[in-house]
Amino acid sequence: MPVVSLAEATAHLLLSGAIIAAGGWVWETIYCSLASRHLERRGMLYGPTCPIYGVSAIVVWLALGWVEDTLLLFLLGCILSTVLEYTSGAMLERRFNRRWWDYSMFPGNFRGLVCPQASSVFGLFAVIDVKILQPSILGTLSTADQRLCMAAAALCLALYAADLLFTIAHLDKTTPRECIAEHAGQLRRLVLH
Repeated sequence: MPVVSLAEATAHLLLSGAIIAAGGWVWETIYCSLASRHLERRGMLYGPTCPIYGVSAIVVWLALGWVEDTLLLFLLGCILSTVLEYTSGAMLERRFNRRWWDYSMFPGNFRGLVCPQASSVFGLFAVIDVKILQPSILGTLSTADQRLCMAAAALCLALYAADLLFTIAHLDKTTPRECIAEHAGQLRRLVLH
C-alpha cells in the first residue's frame, strides 16, 4: 500500500465508514423488510445510512485490526460490537426518548438493546470487516487520487452533518436554525465551564 498522510488516512477511514454505513442500511432495510413483510425505513438519519455500522467498522478496525486468529477476532468483535451497540442505543434512547431497535423478543436480551443473537451477527461482521472489507476499501482508496478522496470525505462529512442537524431538528420539533443555536450554546457552556 502506498504511504499516505494522516489527513489522507483519516479521509480514507471516513469514506470507508460511509460506505459500510450505507451497506448496513441496505442490509437492515432488506432484512427488516423481509421479516415484517413490508418495506421498512431503517436508520435514524434521513439519508440511506446507518452510521452505527460505519462507526463500529472503524472502531473494530482500529481496535482489532491486529488480531489474526479468526475465532479470537469473532469473540472480541462480539464483545466490542455489543458495547458499541448498547452504548449507542442507551444514548439515543436517553436523548430522544425513543428506540431505533428492540431485541426484547430474543432470549438473553439486556433491556432490549443487545442480545446474544445480534452480538453473534456483529461478531461475524467484525471478522468480515477486519479480514475483507477494510483491507479492500482502504487498499483501493490508498491507490486513488488523494485530492479526490479528500474532497469526497469532506463532502460526506458535510452531508452527514446536515443530515444529523435536520434529523435532530425534526426529532426535537424545532427548525435547523434553532437546533444550531441550541447546540452551539450547549457547546459553549461545556467549553467555558
